[in-house]
Amino acid sequence: MFAAVLFDLDDTLISDELVTREAVYVTALESVREPQKAHAIAVSAEKAIRAMWAALPAELHAYVTRIGHGPAEGMWASYDARIPEEAALEEETRRIRPAVWAQALKENGVTHAEPAALAQRWIRVRQQYPLYPDTNEVLARLRPLTKLGVVTNGVSGLQRRKYDGSGLSHWFDALAISGEVRIGKPERGIFDHIARELKVDVAKCVMVGDNPERDVQGGINAGMKTIWIDRGLRPKPSVKADVEVKSLADAWNWIVAQ
Repeated sequence: MFAAVLFDLDDTLISDELVTREAVYVTALESVREPQKAHAIAVSAEKAIRAMWAALPAELHAYVTRIGHGPAEGMWASYDARIPEEAALEEETRRIRPAVWAQALKENGVTHAEPAALAQRWIRVRQQYPLYPDTNEVLARLRPLTKLGVVTNGVSGLQRRKYDGSGLSHWFDALAISGEVRIGKPERGIFDHIARELKVDVAKCVMVGDNPERDVQGGINAGMKTIWIDRGLRPKPSVKADVEVKSLADAWNWIVAQ
């Protein structure tokens, strides 16, 4: 058995990307009440988010890239003003959030909706943390056998909200958030950090995640075995994990066979 099993959070233990897409669509639908029009607004909003995030000041863009804090997360994250980069993100997102909706509405000829209200509504709709159906079962079966940790990219306030709000904290011995340790996957440093927290040899751990470039490559960089969970959200990766699975239950089967 491995000294510890390390898990990514978003789209590994909890559904994240699909919840975000649904929140954008539902927010638009509440406003226009026409599914086809709402879908078009959602597509425009998602495009605007990516463009505005890419246009962040260079130093700030480098920071969010390093810790893996993405554009959709920036639309509903809370920030710590004591951290200079997060204080700057608070200021930027205060401007970006209504601007995203203003652009999406304009592109689709909607004039009656209020962009700032839609930005706030999206935040409320997005605050869901649904676990995958086999998450609790797999963690319950692993918990007596080895140490468990979560390694997640993002800002502290948002990732801790997901971690605590989903009920996952019950299962884990340690949590490493890139925004707290100021280094993100796939850099080795965040894996060394959680290994120290767990008091294990990082090379005797396994990393489980859905993102080949962040999770799998990060595990490889740290000298660990890796498991890629293909959630159908990403293209076939060029980075090769030790095993590719479709679910956490499949990952469990491989882990206990080692």
